[in-house]
Amino acid sequence: MGWKLWAGQLLEKGNNLIINSGRGFVNNHYPYGKNWVYDIKRLMPQAAIIFDIGANVGDVSLELNRRFPMATIWAFEPVSVSFTDFERNTKAISNIKGYQLAAGDVPGIVEIPLYSEGTINTLKNAEYDSPPIGAENITVARLDEFARQNQLTHIDILKIDIEGYELEALKGAGSFITNIKYIIAEIGFERCPTKTHFTDMDFFMEANGFQLVNIYAVSYTHLRAHDPDS
Repeated sequence: MGWKLWAGQLLEKGNNLIINSGRGFVNNHYPYGKNWVYDIKRLMPQAAIIFDIGANVGDVSLELNRRFPMATIWAFEPVSVSFTDFERNTKAISNIKGYQLAAGDVPGIVEIPLYSEGTINTLKNAEYDSPPIGAENITVARLDEFARQNQLTHIDILKIDIEGYELEALKGAGSFITNIKYIIAEIGFERCPTKTHFTDMDFFMEANGFQLVNIYAVSYTHLRAHDPDS
């Protein structure tokens, strides 16, 4: 393990110890922008309805449950192997509700390529170095129809991380998007199929009445300077 990785992990553990102390001084003075779950807890202490779109094996759902133990967490994960792990990891927590669904703007059955690293499965045309190892038919649902079918009048927090398909999923909320209070979405700063570009997301969110609060966990691994001659 390189010393930089070790130091980063040590700092992360230290940060977690601080924010998990539950002390009022920490809540009042700890800087925003380092941990989105902790920040959203400070902005909305009593969230009741949370959506985890792209739940994978349940790590974020579990963290959200730890911060919001009284909330109902509605989690979408369409891929069978990931959903099986999700169910196993969350089965002891009754207020986490798992659905083997993808979110999108056009409901129906679609085929998704599967990769050896399950976190990069996507409905976009991926440009990965390694080819897919298989494919699976999955069910896509619109968020507005899902909310109507489950008699949900609002969503307090919606987290969405689905490898470039975020805008399609949010468009599937239709006019119901005005009933969502906070949205946390994965974005990118470089044009590629599997990352929703920041400017596209920002334009869409502003058009629907949202205001940017913060940007978290920026990675520079895949960023490169623009070459005007390319």
